[in-house]
Amino acid sequence: MPPRKVFVSYSHRQEDWVVDRLVPVLRAGGAEVLIDREIFGVGRSVLGQMDETQDRAEVQVLVLSPEYLASPMCRHELDRAVALDPKFEHGVVVPVLRVPTPLPDSISKPNPLYADLADDENSSAWDLVLRGLKADLGTDAPAWLTARDEVRRSLRRDQSVNLVVGRGVDWRPLVKDLRRGELADLGLVDLERPQAASRRGLIEEILAELGAPVVVPGPPEDLVTFGRALQARKTPGRIALLCFDLAARRDSYGLDLFASLRYLITEARLLTLLVQSRVPFAMLLPDGHPMSSAMGFETVFLRGRR
Repeated sequence: MPPRKVFVSYSHRQEDWVVDRLVPVLRAGGAEVLIDREIFGVGRSVLGQMDETQDRAEVQVLVLSPEYLASPMCRHELDRAVALDPKFEHGVVVPVLRVPTPLPDSISKPNPLYADLADDENSSAWDLVLRGLKADLGTDAPAWLTARDEVRRSLRRDQSVNLVVGRGVDWRPLVKDLRRGELADLGLVDLERPQAASRRGLIEEILAELGAPVVVPGPPEDLVTFGRALQARKTPGRIALLCFDLAARRDSYGLDLFASLRYLITEARLLTLLVQSRVPFAMLLPDGHPMSSAMGFETVFLRGRR
């Protein structure tokens, strides 16, 4: 089933929460989110663009607060949304109470079930929103956000981290969301891609993602080229190695590659890794492996629903 198109109506007083928490959760659950800051264009009527964007959506999410209800623009969006389903019979309007406030008559009289996210650690309220959009994270929204925030904090301070994801959780939207703002330079290397099946191909993928595409020779000169390319950069590189579970089955990578990675991460400080796997990567590798011992990685778990 294609993702549902969702229009998010909110006051800009709640913009940080909407952009950093609500929208990432909705997208990770599978919704296609329409939001003004990503769609509106300069030189065009704001009101016209609001109506046009709102009319494209199948579901309207209203982020309610005193500031929202005091804003003529927000009330315009609210009135247009409620007019689509004034008795709240078809689930096309999803009220989300972000800041406690008396609800307007158009909402209080039909008395729909609304999601109270004044405390956004309330997993039951998040579930109400996601069910209303036919979206599913495969885990609790607060757990998803906590894992995202922990990984983001680690990477921002150039701390390598292992993201261990349970079955049933779609972790790719989380990794994609990390690439906003300060972490826009996070390169993605997916070990499922055929290009990454060999050691030479993996190194080429990493360097290409770091903006340093070079022709990599065969081993052992490939590691020499790898190290020199990283040394030539002005800043340490950040790379996400996705589906790292596959590394344990690829003898062609060789111990030399992992020894080099260990050096580049811990000694030279030229590389910061986000390693995504289904089990902690140290458990994937045999005793004595260069990456099986402590490397200063932080481990973040994102478990699926039990």
